[in-house]
Formats: sequence, C-alpha cells, structure tokens
Amino acid sequence: MTKITVSQFARDLNMPADTLLEQLRSAGVELNSVDDIVTPAAKKKLLDKLQSSHGTGSAAKKITLTRRKTSEIRQADGSRVQVEVRKRRSISLDAQKSAIEQRKAEDLAAMKKAAEEEAARAAQAAKAAAEAKLAEEKAQQEVKAKAEAERKAAAEAKAKAEERAAQQQAQATEAQTQKSAAAAKKVADEQARQEAAEQAAEEAREAARRKAEEEAQAISAMLNRPRKAMRAEAAPEEKVQTKKAPKKESKSSTPSRRGDRADSGFTDGARGRRSAVAEERRGGGAAAAEQEDGWRAAGGRGRNRNRGGRQRQQQQPRPEPEFISREIHVPETITVADLAHKMSVKASEVIKRMMMLGQMVTINQVLDQETAMIVVEELGHKAVVAKLDDPETFLEEGFDFSDVPLVPRAPVVTVMGHVDHGKTSLLDYIRRSKTAVGEAGGITQHIGAYRVKTEGGWMTFLDTPGHEAFTAMRARGAEVTDVVILVVASDDGVMPQTREAISHAKAANVPMVVAINKIDKPEANPERVKQELVAEGVIPEEYGGDVPFVPVSAKTGQGIDDLLENVLLQAEILELKAQEDIPASGIVIEAQLDRGRGPVATILVQNGTLRRTDVVLAGASYGRVRAMVDENNQAVEAAGPSYPVEIQGLSDVPKAGDEVQVIPDERKAREIALFRQGKYRDVKLARQQAAKLESMFDNIQEGLQTLALIVKTDVQGSLEALVQSLQKLSTDEVRVDVVYSGVGGVSESDVNLATASNAVIIGFNVRADVQARRVAETNGIDMHFYNVIYDAIDEVKAAMSGMLAPEKREDVIGMVEVREVYTISRIGKVAGCMVTEGVVRRDSSIRQLRNNVVIWTGALDSLKRFKDDAREVRSGFDCGITLRGNNDIEIGDQFEVFEIKEIARSL
Repeated sequence: MTKITVSQFARDLNMPADTLLEQLRSAGVELNSVDDIVTPAAKKKLLDKLQSSHGTGSAAKKITLTRRKTSEIRQADGSRVQVEVRKRRSISLDAQKSAIEQRKAEDLAAMKKAAEEEAARAAQAAKAAAEAKLAEEKAQQEVKAKAEAERKAAAEAKAKAEERAAQQQAQATEAQTQKSAAAAKKVADEQARQEAAEQAAEEAREAARRKAEEEAQAISAMLNRPRKAMRAEAAPEEKVQTKKAPKKESKSSTPSRRGDRADSGFTDGARGRRSAVAEERRGGGAAAAEQEDGWRAAGGRGRNRNRGGRQRQQQQPRPEPEFISREIHVPETITVADLAHKMSVKASEVIKRMMMLGQMVTINQVLDQETAMIVVEELGHKAVVAKLDDPETFLEEGFDFSDVPLVPRAPVVTVMGHVDHGKTSLLDYIRRSKTAVGEAGGITQHIGAYRVKTEGGWMTFLDTPGHEAFTAMRARGAEVTDVVILVVASDDGVMPQTREAISHAKAANVPMVVAINKIDKPEANPERVKQELVAEGVIPEEYGGDVPFVPVSAKTGQGIDDLLENVLLQAEILELKAQEDIPASGIVIEAQLDRGRGPVATILVQNGTLRRTDVVLAGASYGRVRAMVDENNQAVEAAGPSYPVEIQGLSDVPKAGDEVQVIPDERKAREIALFRQGKYRDVKLARQQAAKLESMFDNIQEGLQTLALIVKTDVQGSLEALVQSLQKLSTDEVRVDVVYSGVGGVSESDVNLATASNAVIIGFNVRADVQARRVAETNGIDMHFYNVIYDAIDEVKAAMSGMLAPEKREDVIGMVEVREVYTISRIGKVAGCMVTEGVVRRDSSIRQLRNNVVIWTGALDSLKRFKDDAREVRSGFDCGITLRGNNDIEIGDQFEVFEIKEIARSL
C-alpha cells in the first residue's frame, strides 16, 4: 500500500494543505508538517470528527456527481484553445424512517427519566433547606453573644485610649510652643539675610547700568563724528549733480521705464530721505527744478540718492558679525546638513573643516556621535551628548506593580564546564532522556532550556556548550541563572573552558556547585581536581570555603540526588521570588528561522506571566504570540516565572540575549521596534564610515589575501559563535571577511551575493533550496555544509593555508670541482669539471666558490659529457660546464649546485 502525505491528501481533496493539517490536528492526529504520512487510522479519526461536527453520522441524503470533459478548438490563426465542460448531477436519497422513529422513542424515555430525577432532587433540596435554617438560627444566637462581649471590651479600651490621648496632647502642645519660637527666630534671620542680598544685587545692577550707559554714549559719539565729515565732503558733488539732473533725465522720464521709478522710490528710502533734508538746507538749483517739474526732479534725486548711498557703503565697510558660541546637542547619528543647521553655519563650512581633518564627506552623509562632536569643538561651539526623544521612554515610565505580591519561583540552574566533560549526559540522567545522542558529534551546539520536576520541586536547567567558540553563549547563561553547576571530569581536571566558566560565574556573582563527574572510571582522581580548583579560587566546603563539591557519575547515577539536594539548598538560601500576576518580562535564550513556522524564539520568563495572544517586544522585533510550546513540544497557554518556552509570531528573528517585554499596546510596540531598527542601522552605518579611513591602509597592504565568506546557520547563538571563531583565524597574510551572516537556509539571494562578492557559502545545520543549488552550479559558487563546528573551522583553516604564499627553500644537490679551463671562440670559457658529490642537473641553479668564498650565483648555460648534451651527471663522472653570463672561471674553483623548492605553509 502506497504511503500518502498530508500535501498529497489535500491535493486529492482539492483543498489547502494547511487547512487539512489543522483539521487533522483538531481531530487528535499528531502531525507536525504537511510532509508527514497520513495513515488510514488518521483518516478515520478525521471522518468521525467531521461527521460529529456536522451533527450526524448517518449516510448522505444527496450525492453530487461532477464530470469534466476537455476538448480543443482550433482558431483561424492556427492556435488551439483548451475548452473544459463541467457537468454536475445531484441524486437525492430517501431518509430512513425507522431510525427517526427509534430516535423519538429514545427521546421520550430520556424525558421521563429526567422528570423522575428532578422530583427526587426537589425533595432532597427541601430537606437540606430545613436543616440549613436551624443551623442559621443557632449561629445568629452565638454571634449576638459574641458581639455583646466585644462591645464591653471596646468601651474599656476606649476609656484607656482617651486618657492616653490627653497626656500625649499636653506633651505635644509644649513641644509645639518651643518649635514655633525657634521657627520665628529662623524666619527673622532669613529675612535679614534676604534683604542684605537684595541690596547687594541692586547695587550691582546699578553699577552695570551705569557702565552700559557710558559704553553706549562712547559708541554714539564715535559713530556721529565720521557721519558729519562725510556729509561735508559730499555736498559739492551733490550740488553739481543736481544742476545737471534735468538734462540727463529728459530721455528717461517716460512712463515705460518702470524699473527706474521702482529704484528711485524703494531701493534706498532711508538714505533718500536724509539726502532730501540736506538739499532743503542747501537750497539752490534742485529746489527750482523741483518747482518746475517735480516728477523729473524726483527721478534725478533718486539717482543722486543711490549714488550717495553707494559712496557711503564704500566708505563705511560692513562690520563682521560677532561669533556666538552655542551649546550643540549631538545625537548618536546626524547628517552633515543637520549638524550645520544646528550650528547656524553653511554646510560647506562643515565639509571644509572635515576635509582639513582628513575625511571626505558629502552634505547628506551620516556622521557618528564622536566625529560630530569633534567637528563641533573645532568650530568653536560646545558639544553636548543629546538625550534622545525616543519612544523607549514609554518602557522606562512603565507601570507601578509594587502592590502585586511576590511568590516563590523555581531556580534557574546553568550547567557549565569544558567540552566532553559530561554536562549534557548529567542533565540527561536527571531528565531521563537521550538528548546527547541527537546532537551532532555528541557535543552541545545550542543552549538547551529544560524544566525538570524533582523531589524538591520544579527546576529550570540551561545546558551551555563547552567548546571554545561558544563563549558568548556561556556568558549569556551565567547572566540569567541563579545557581551554576560546574562539571569537571575527574580524569581530565581543570581545562580552559572550565576556567572561563568560573570567571563567568564570579562576574555574575552566582553561587556554584561543583560536580566532579566520571568517578566510575578507573583513572578518576577527584583529589587532583579539588587541588586544581583551589588554585583557581574555588574553595570546597571541607577546606573552609563555600562551594559544595559532589562526586557524581552521569553513567551510573551515583551522587545525582546529593547534587540536586545541594542545588536546592543554594536556591533556598537565595529566597528566589517573583511577581506572577503582571505582564511578563524575560530574555531570549535562543532564536532561529523555521521554514514552516517563521521566526521562533526560545525565551526564559523571569517575571510575570506570558500568555498566548500577548504582544511582546524582543529587541528590534515585535509580534503577537500565536503559539507557545515547552521543551516537549506541548502547547502551553500561560508561562510563569522561570518557565522556558518557545514562541512564534515575531516579525523577525531576535538576537540571543535581547530582553523580552509584554507591551499592552501593539501600535506602541511596533513604533519602538521600528525606532530600534533604524537606530541600529544608523549606528552601524556611522561606525562603518568611521572605520573606512582607519582600515584603508590595512586593506591595501601588498600581498594581503582575503577569504570572503557567507555564513548561514540554524539558530542565532550558533551564528554568533561560528562568525567569531572564523574571524579569529585572520592573520597578517590572510584575512577572513564575513560578507553576510544570517539565520535560515541558503536562498537564491545568498548565492547571488556570493557571486557578486566572490565568496564561499558556509552552512551550519542548514541546506540550500533547489533554486539556490541551480544558480550556484551555474555560477560555480562553492557551498559547504556542516553539522559540527569543529569541521567548519578546520576546513576554513585549510582553505586559508592554501592561500598562503609558499615557502621557498634551497636544497643543495651536488658539488663540482674545476679541473681544467678551456677557451673556445664564440662560446667563451668552458670548465672541465669532476662531480665530487651528488648530482648536477641542467636546469639547476649554481653558486661559484673560490677559496670557499661565494663570488657568483646564477644558472648553468650548458652541461655536456663527451661533446653531447647531458640532462644530468652523477658523482664520480667528469663533464663540461659553461655559466650563463660569467667567464671568470679558474682552475680550483668549486661549483655548488642547488635547487629551490616551494613548500606549502599552514596556519
């Protein structure tokens, strides 16, 4: 029998695969994706569910038959058109009357039985009501007696309280009298001090006013003196010009020259009025002309006014504007134009100043805060870090939940240690599962978050990787944890990642419990482990310290109960509590992009309760929680403090370590997320721009090779670890350049980017789709996929080794002694030689020695034996040798024959 998947079944039923998958899940069939197999039992469950939901399981009352017929119609232009004809026919079936009658009889019997039960319940209720009435009367009598006793006690207490209040009132009156006297004296002193301060301030203001008046008078006198002298000098010229004005204006006095009238009336009105006053004082031809023809005379005066104004402009240069130092608030990023606007200068001034500082910018270029503050200081202003008016103040204001009570919460325990020391196996024994078998290479490459129920209650475990590449994951695990279990193998001792885990735990100020693992091995030596940990500052309790040491075996289970008991004891000392009935907040432990579910984030709730359909903000992404599951892939409706869950519905993959917070307003969450995205983008762009000049000369070093990589991983934590490990491989000769890194499978856009940047694609726990593989094969792009981080790092290191320039090494292969020297015309000197050691080859290099001193280095020109060319001559034979470009050969010289070999280098 052939197997059928959900997608094939949906295609047969002519319905969407997602809808069919949801119906199968609602019917109780456990299927995860549309590629899962649908069994006949699952089909039967779906049929029963649909029949029950539609109200009946009986046979259908109507059958509809659909028949399709396809034919072709040939058109006049030779083309063919497909025509499909559908015919539908419905057939009604008679209902089964016997079933209806049987159902009516069953309904009558059920109604009769219900009536009998109702009568019995009514009798029982009447009896209970009578008994309740008697009990109520008895309780009322007891309450009355108790109230009388309380009333008498209250009267006595009231009398005592009145007597005590009278005594306190007398004492308070006396204290108030003393206090009012002291206050009156203090007020009088303060009033006298204020009067003295006001008088001193008044005197200072009067002195400042007198000084300002003196300065104003001096400035006024200085300005008035040159104005009088200039008018006296300009008077004769104006007089001559006003006499000639009527003749010159005879042609230009027509109404067609509107510009002249506009100039005479509007360009320099103030100076024109001053000139008119001067002319009235002088009198003469100008006044007569004005009486004769006032319009023409006005035009003449206008020209004279303009000319006089230009003369005064030339004689009085405009003073330079006074520089005003401003306080400039500089945000994290700012464009050149905005910075110039804040300083009230032209953008060209800012660009010129940055060119003087050695940086070429444009008017719309984004500057980082540090660069902008340097430019502001260079231009003489005071730079201040601006306080951003951002929507994140909504988060800082928050809500007051101080009245919500604190409840105890489960401890968060992080298992840390060196790679292969048995962290995951120890946790597996506690969980009774086999997670270590499922990890590639048997090593943990993600942060696993588990919730385990022990005899002492619930505990949340975080399993961190031990490989050196996962430093950030271990630091993140130490930040969110309450207790750290440090696993050390008894046969291996303290290793580098063990020391790093100790430093992370101490930096986070988290208590530790040391688990000395693998004590079931014959070579186990727990005492040596204790001595090494004491050297690292971890003192066991038996030595007077505060760290419990527990020998355990993850294989046999020895010491596991003692380990959990010590962890619970440490958690009990900490008195861990959290608020439960408030909006949730937590941290992103891990995040990934799932092909079928979209962005998925594993979060640890630290405070409050996270519910499905809550709107959450995680770093620069937001969304409504559409689904929430635990580590066993079981749906969860609500998650309280110390509860790790996996949520779906975010807009993007958040970064591991981002804070998660429930926001009541979805619009506000979107606004904050978009603001963070823009800020991250601007800051990244500004940093890249600032680093361009610094890295310019590093990138053009002679002989520098660059290995461009595109890295794609399954989760955010692995991406962070892999990119950091690859970048650490860079040397002075070969540099690793991660062009792009992201979460998810390799897509066609990644291959196109690799083609443009000549990069190699590295995939970790991901694969490429069909289109991406086709494009990569067409363009010749290398794609490598790995499941273990060791393999990825080793292969990249091997590729970098291949890019290194080979090492050249000399290998001496023979020694030759010159016995005779012959001189031949058109050839030069030929050395008759004897090979004393090794071999002489024709393509070898040669070094000439005379008295054991090197006098020449070069190559052989010819090698002959008995007048025949020879490829090589071995030890003990004689030969004839000529040197290329050298005739200085004497008897007794020695030739050292060597070859230069290239040897591949490695990192």
